[in-house]
Amino acid sequence: MILLAALIGAGLGGFAVLMMFHAGMLAERSGTAILLCAVALFYPVFAMQTLDFGNVALHLIIFIGFATLARFGFQRGTHLLAGGLIGHGILDIGLHVVGAPGPIWWPAMCGAFDIAAGAALVRLVQTGKAIA
Repeated sequence: MILLAALIGAGLGGFAVLMMFHAGMLAERSGTAILLCAVALFYPVFAMQTLDFGNVALHLIIFIGFATLARFGFQRGTHLLAGGLIGHGILDIGLHVVGAPGPIWWPAMCGAFDIAAGAALVRLVQTGKAIA
């Protein structure tokens, strides 16, 4: 189940960036900044289900960090946004190991989505098809 979730997540991450590219959303950075904020929002939502204040606070702090990175990435460059997505994917892997709020398959799917989307963004910037 975890492998299937990761494969689906990777496919969806690549597809999302491809659709953003074809829609012209990568001609500027706001869509990518919103994407980074959106992927970081799920863990605070899942943490609220636990009714554990410490867990909620931890995931809110992590969200604030990624939202701040999204702001700076919007201002300074798509590479920061792509790095933020890849970084969130790495966080997902770590949360899968230590335990994360939400469905057991979520870290695998979200992590693969984030890493695939971030890698696709890096490639589009390298080829000049997305704004740096």
